[in-house]
Amino acid sequence: MNQRRTPIPQPHQHTIMDCTVRDGAYSVNFQFDMKTIETLLAEISAAGLEWIEVGHGLGIRGNTIAESNITDLEWCEIASRHLPENCNWGMFAVADYTSPDDLEPLADAGMKYTRIGSDMTSYENVYDHVARAKELGLTVFVNLMKSHVHDTEKAVEIAARIEDSCEPDGLYFVDSVGQFLPERTAQLFGEASRRLKTPLGFHGHNNLGLANANSLAAMNNGASIVDCTLAGLGRDAGNAVLEHMAAVLELQEGKRTYNTDALAHTSEHCVSRLETLKADRELQVLGAIYGLHSKNFPAITAAAEKHSLSPMQLMEAVKPTAYQKDLSTADIEAIAKSFRETE
Repeated sequence: MNQRRTPIPQPHQHTIMDCTVRDGAYSVNFQFDMKTIETLLAEISAAGLEWIEVGHGLGIRGNTIAESNITDLEWCEIASRHLPENCNWGMFAVADYTSPDDLEPLADAGMKYTRIGSDMTSYENVYDHVARAKELGLTVFVNLMKSHVHDTEKAVEIAARIEDSCEPDGLYFVDSVGQFLPERTAQLFGEASRRLKTPLGFHGHNNLGLANANSLAAMNNGASIVDCTLAGLGRDAGNAVLEHMAAVLELQEGKRTYNTDALAHTSEHCVSRLETLKADRELQVLGAIYGLHSKNFPAITAAAEKHSLSPMQLMEAVKPTAYQKDLSTADIEAIAKSFRETE
């Protein structure tokens, strides 16, 4: 058995996991050039980040959904070559389109941790993946995506079931649509930290410009670790901004944990110069209000135009279904057609 498993930071250590080359890959259509990757990994790890996520934006086997210029095993080779031995690096896996056995060759290639993601509405999908990751000696997190679909009581109840059933090393609440307000985040993490023994993490999106505020609220109410990316690079509205969060923690704690000026320098002179995909700010805001993931935006836009609806009208009609299951393009088209017919 692999003996790489690393303890998760304890609450109030205020640890940041960097996701710049993983979540940030969305913004460059999964086509990072090697020089940029090498620069980012070297600079981020040198600035004191001990937890770094690499890989396709969609995670392991993401190439089967959206083509990238780098394979999963190539990501392992890159991370092993460009990150120091004491750096904890890992990869994301969505339970819906990966197999637990997909983890083994990556563990053999040096991966130290994995994060298993599943929507809140189908959380049981993670159990087999967690068990396999532990057999392989990996540190394993569960990421509860679309945590906004349940209130605090239900979200914590689901987290408790996962804790009891498969005992992951860490458990994340994910604000997939950027809907959380800091007060809600504080309440969620306050309650979860009281009732759970598993170290907690937070992954926020920036649809309403609150990813950093929510990350700080999570940290100050029991989260052990939060996700950030340089310049907030990420899917659509992006994520919490790493250089900003490092500076906030420095001010709050009166001490320097990360090399804030080096992170800001890399953000300015590397990330800001990338040619990134354009994001629709109207859809970002509406997505947060109506709880719709950005992966649904193309289908929403197409169906709204086809049936002479505004995006807001269609999102409002789609919302009840979106809170119950993962929407397909066919679902959105059917709702748009039905909505138009009943007007």
